Amino acid sequence: MLDENIGRDESLLLQPFQKPLTANAEESFTLPSKFYTSPKIYELEKERIFYKTWQWVGHLSSFKRTGDYATVRICDQNVFVIRGRDGKLRGFYNVCQHRAHELLPDGTGNISSVIVCPYHAWSFETDGRLRGAPRSSGRVGFRKDDYSLREVRTEVFLDCAFVNLDPEAESLSTCAGDLEDDVRKRVPFLENVAPTGAYGDGQIKINAGWKVVVDNYVECYHCDHAHPAFADIMCMDSYRHDTFGLWARQLCEDIRLENSAYALDPGKHCVSSFWFLWPNTTFNVLPGPEEINISSIRPTGLDTTSFEGVSFTVSGEIDRARTDYVSNVLVPEDVRLCESVQKGLKSKGYDQGPVMAEPQRTGRGEHALHHFHRLVQGALLEDA
Repeated sequence: MLDENIGRDESLLLQPFQKPLTANAEESFTLPSKFYTSPKIYELEKERIFYKTWQWVGHLSSFKRTGDYATVRICDQNVFVIRGRDGKLRGFYNVCQHRAHELLPDGTGNISSVIVCPYHAWSFETDGRLRGAPRSSGRVGFRKDDYSLREVRTEVFLDCAFVNLDPEAESLSTCAGDLEDDVRKRVPFLENVAPTGAYGDGQIKINAGWKVVVDNYVECYHCDHAHPAFADIMCMDSYRHDTFGLWARQLCEDIRLENSAYALDPGKHCVSSFWFLWPNTTFNVLPGPEEINISSIRPTGLDTTSFEGVSFTVSGEIDRARTDYVSNVLVPEDVRLCESVQKGLKSKGYDQGPVMAEPQRTGRGEHALHHFHRLVQGALLEDA
């Protein structure tokens, strides 16, 4: 059955598509434009996708000391992860149990003693227990145990903290353990990195919906034409794109040292890998000194998105040439593409397009976009 708050009118949005999104990518069409423009479908995505999937919070380097925390906004839900006195990582809804004031400010920080609500000074231990509530002794039957913070599931995966608002969700190690194996195999320096504040640090705000941004990320059909410098550093004829259960990987091991993107040292890490973990987490390695960027494509509205991430290096130093290329060339190119597509999706002259996939599944095709669209379709149409 549909959720009670979805209703009959909204259910009509999920009727069969005019052009089918089929299991075979070479014959399939894309999601209809209403999936990108309908406020009702966006509300459904919150409940069926973002509140039921694993969301990246931060690298373990953000949680070294007792009281270290990081917050994350998952659509309308504000959550934080904190290192407790017992050394355990726990996640909680970032809301006081008295009058719903948010407890911790956005970002990362440290709580030296207890979490204190800025509104009425209710205080909570790092394990979520209520420590004190001013003048609570005057309330009949008041029990601190009744007002602990609401906990959310937390898991360490690829040296990062993830949370899931669904208490029944399958663990990441179970549903995407093969992703961890693949990343560790191809990024042998992962355990030795530290945050550097390189490209992608903070927020890249995009006037396009989250699915438009993911669509752009998971295909390189556009790369030869729209990213000429990227297509110059990568030998696109050898570019590969593979899909798995809940993730996809772009891989290029044939790199041009002489290119128009940025200078490369032949003694450095000359491989490029990009991983996408459903529904919105990315792990990104570009050629050059050992560095990995971990980012999330977070919806901030129906047609606005924040690409949030941090870069980590082994040396602790930023490769300025690579950073300048990504920040000043590659990212602006993608932002312009996504924002134009979001506008075009509202046109009465468009609804669905053909998926451009090849049987050989080369890196220039759209089979990973098709893989993503099938995941969206499966999540939204479940029980519909």
